[in-house]
Amino acid sequence: MNERVRPDLNRLPDQAIGEQRVRALSLSGLGEFLREYGVDHRPIFEEAGLPPDHGDDLTWMSLERLVNALTLAARVTGDRFFGLKHGTRGRFTANPLGYLMANSPDLRTGLRNFALFQPVLSTNHLEFVEIAGGVGRVEFSYAVTMPNVVQMTDFVLMRFVTRIRGAAGSHWRPVSVGLMHRPPADISEYERQLGSRIFFDQPVNSITISAATLALPMPNADPHLFKLVKRYCEEEIERQKSANHPLNGIREAMTRCLQQGSFGPKHVAKELGLTPSSLQRQLKNEGTSFLRLLDDTRRCLTHRYLMESSLKLTDIATRVGYSELSALSRAARRWFGTSPRSFCRKAPIFNEAAP
Repeated sequence: MNERVRPDLNRLPDQAIGEQRVRALSLSGLGEFLREYGVDHRPIFEEAGLPPDHGDDLTWMSLERLVNALTLAARVTGDRFFGLKHGTRGRFTANPLGYLMANSPDLRTGLRNFALFQPVLSTNHLEFVEIAGGVGRVEFSYAVTMPNVVQMTDFVLMRFVTRIRGAAGSHWRPVSVGLMHRPPADISEYERQLGSRIFFDQPVNSITISAATLALPMPNADPHLFKLVKRYCEEEIERQKSANHPLNGIREAMTRCLQQGSFGPKHVAKELGLTPSSLQRQLKNEGTSFLRLLDDTRRCLTHRYLMESSLKLTDIATRVGYSELSALSRAARRWFGTSPRSFCRKAPIFNEAAP
């Protein structure tokens, strides 16, 4: 059985329902990288709703605004691989989780702790899955309410690959990579960076890592610093837990259950470690119902698949919990005012990164 390391946390203090956040340190190096393209970062930051100078690295900011900045950067530079390339740059230890991973005794421990304490830096979904034979897989995704995450996905993918190369060497390649978005017409940049085993239109973004790689020691690890940073992360997680909003966690659980094909109230409650009656009480207290939140989660997932994947409509229907394409078509007309096929025709490939 797979062992998953996942934080019991989906939201940060003072966060509106559905809003996701990230530390400002995620902007590190973006302005400098844009200047290498001859592009001034200030208009991009302004359009994305970000300040030109983010100030304190540990300040919280909107994750969606960072997503928009990377999307705009790809569009302005005309480089659809902007996020992929930017992910290889930046300071990888200049944040709590970077220090925690760099000072872990081995790579496996570093990735386990990174996943466990992910909410210290960001609210996007991240897991470290341990598979039979000692193989591991980093899985990550973004709230279904957030559109245009292709550049952000590629950026985070390469950030992890680069971190792993800190232990495995600059020529290291993953066993395989899975990406939720559709492939571009030319995937040579992906292959150059990651090797040939890259799969698009997957249910989750993932990096699969061999047991031998995971056993590698982290170079220059300091056990004392590891304990100090881990303690800080534990305390930070406890501070955040008191302000969690239940709807964010329920929506994430619904998304996982839809991917597994079992998404009734008892399945979602089990995913959350609740009884069905407790789940229903939480939903009632938040002024909604299971069916209403499930419908909205399906709407957001369908929008993402139509905009960012190349899946067949029948496959999309299955992934959002419909056994018949006709059911998806009726729902799409209610959500978007048009059929899924018509909606697809209006969604350009990689519209967020088109030159």
